[in-house]
Amino acid sequence: MNMVLIENTAGSSQVITIIEEFAGHSVSRDLNPGDAARIPVSQFKSITVRETYPDDWLSRGRARNRAAANA
Repeated sequence: MNMVLIENTAGSSQVITIIEEFAGHSVSRDLNPGDAARIPVSQFKSITVRETYPDDWLSRGRARNRAAANA
């Protein structure tokens, strides 16, 4: 298995969102400035890294997913 290290530089003013997609599911996490993540990768997983803003599409999508899960 291989690992990918993704680090959000301590002086950065952006939050980074990492989206892992595998087996029809997706998992996301935010990295604040100074945070890092080690992610295991395989041929069956894709990883997307994006700058995140408070009102971006991902935040709205998470809120929709929470609402659907609670319904």
